[in-house]
Amino acid sequence: MKGIFRKLVLAAMLVFVLGSFATCGAANTKIPILMYHDLTADPAKTNSMTVTDERFRLDMEYLQQFGYTPLQPADLLAIRSGVMEIPEKPVMVTFDDGYRSNYDYAYPILQNTGMKATLAVVAFNMRPENDTDETRHSLTWGEIREMSDSGVFEIGSHTYNLHNPQYNGMSAPDGVNGVMRRAGESQSAYNARVGSDLTTSLELIRQYTGKNVNYFSYPFGAGDSWMQQLLQDAGIGVSTLTNSGQADLAGSLYGLPRYRITMNKPVSELLRQSASAAPAMAAVSVNGQVSKLPAYNIGGNNYVRVRDVAVLLQNTASHFDVRWNSAQGRVELASFSAYTPLGTENKPLPAGSRNVRSITEPTVADGVTNMVAAYNIDGSTYYKLRSLGDLCGFLVDWDSVSQMITVNA
Repeated sequence: MKGIFRKLVLAAMLVFVLGSFATCGAANTKIPILMYHDLTADPAKTNSMTVTDERFRLDMEYLQQFGYTPLQPADLLAIRSGVMEIPEKPVMVTFDDGYRSNYDYAYPILQNTGMKATLAVVAFNMRPENDTDETRHSLTWGEIREMSDSGVFEIGSHTYNLHNPQYNGMSAPDGVNGVMRRAGESQSAYNARVGSDLTTSLELIRQYTGKNVNYFSYPFGAGDSWMQQLLQDAGIGVSTLTNSGQADLAGSLYGLPRYRITMNKPVSELLRQSASAAPAMAAVSVNGQVSKLPAYNIGGNNYVRVRDVAVLLQNTASHFDVRWNSAQGRVELASFSAYTPLGTENKPLPAGSRNVRSITEPTVADGVTNMVAAYNIDGSTYYKLRSLGDLCGFLVDWDSVSQMITVNA
């Protein structure tokens, strides 16, 4: 009877696990996890671990524009348990270490774009709650509490003080980094040394955020099989490394890979969109006057050529100029500037659907760079009309009665 009961329990557990991923079913279970560290306003100070605040803003705008849903470790666990469905386009944004720039730059950018992130802190390096030292490079516990309370950040552990403090946080000459076991170290000694560090880290995070910790980021991406049991015993269900690749939520949530984002590898290039584009005509009413613009229907939305729109609005109060910066490979727009037609505007589109890819460079509008959903097709850049309105200051709406785009210019 005991054997039969055990088999029934195992069968029930299998049904539960499979049921937990029923929402994934035929859906994609892959998720890109993006890895950042420090941000700077000075382009001269960027490196493999540091990108500019502008680069980060453009990355987050890209995710927002292309409809990505930001997930945090708590969400991954909810998906695993079956209480949350995996979104169509999931993404996870992570920060390691706990730099002040995460509060000064990343936090407001995430708020403005509707994105969320996960921050793994080296707890020993975090500053007291009310530290007013303007030269500090690390976060204060007060800032961490605010970021956590907002829901914009979920806080995880990057150890208490095992990020190679003996080498000023740099890689060890002998290759034994972070939580890796030392030569000749027994498992009991390892559990005492690393386990106590983990416990201290988690206690501090709970003390200042009032929340349990779901996430651990391995320093230097250096994993150790002995560490996973410590994480499990501590109730941490998600951990990440630094090896490149997409994470698969259908597998283990421990040791997930991440993509390092650098100035030379922006999100727009890493996650470049491929789509099917079908030729269409977009009916547009500008101040009550109806016109039709050649368009491509991509994902249920009409994308129109920016120069066609410039001609359409050239005699309105919302006229704008269009220039192509060949050196940067990007469109530059100037509001309230005269547009001189090239004579190629409103040309018919070739018949038949085609596969296209999104642009990777931002659009500059009145000197400000913006990452918007756009596609370059046959040498022309196609935008949603609403995106151009946001960039150039004219109002765009959809009239469901007339099935027409309306522009108040």
